[in-house]
Amino acid sequence: MPSRYDRLHPLTKLTWAVVLIAAAYISPTLWVSVPVCLASLLTTAASARRVTIARVYPLFFVPITVSLLLIRGVLVPDVLTHPLLIAGYPLSSDALAGAGLIILRYCTLVAALFTVIQTTPTAQLMQALAERGLPRSIEFILLMALQIIPDMKLRADAILEAQQSRGLVIASLPSRIRALVPLVGPLVVGALVDVEERSMALELRAFAATNRPTRMDVLVDSTAQHILRTTLLLLLVGLFATSICMRYWV
Repeated sequence: MPSRYDRLHPLTKLTWAVVLIAAAYISPTLWVSVPVCLASLLTTAASARRVTIARVYPLFFVPITVSLLLIRGVLVPDVLTHPLLIAGYPLSSDALAGAGLIILRYCTLVAALFTVIQTTPTAQLMQALAERGLPRSIEFILLMALQIIPDMKLRADAILEAQQSRGLVIASLPSRIRALVPLVGPLVVGALVDVEERSMALELRAFAATNRPTRMDVLVDSTAQHILRTTLLLLLVGLFATSICMRYWV
């Protein structure tokens, strides 16, 4: 069952995600980035799909965390200010703090945007943006960019199931590698055919028309959410103004 967060207007969730990401990237210290990252993770926890979303996070977070700690702390360390001895190897605490700041920014970016994408149907998100004046061409580009990975995965699963029904055996790593060859060809050809079919469908549906299309679905919005979005946008402007003033003052 959708949670209260899942039922929010798409623009409300998107505005909240943008504010979190801006706060993480504007912040120059860990003291601000840590609570901002925790806020993005709590946003994920507020969703009814939190378990499904959280299962994907290690795939995003672990590689970037390990690589940044190795690069900044071991392979290319900064000047050894406030050195730390870890297993007898001197590491710069400033370098590790810099790596931690980058990791927190990346985690905030992934958690905030991924939660919005997973809890909001793509069509509803694009409809909400189009109702605010987004050009149809940009709407289509964003829609295709968000749908390309799920569409390719569904097509790859269908091709793999068809080949397995015809005798393809996948039991080990070498057999999986061999299965890539007969999988790539139909996948690429199917993607090209799909592009042609989409272009024909767009022409038949008067994609180049200047009038706005009539939507069958109506997005439910409220005055409270409108006020919340306005407040978040004002907060975003305040964050940018504070950042500019701090740099100018320094």
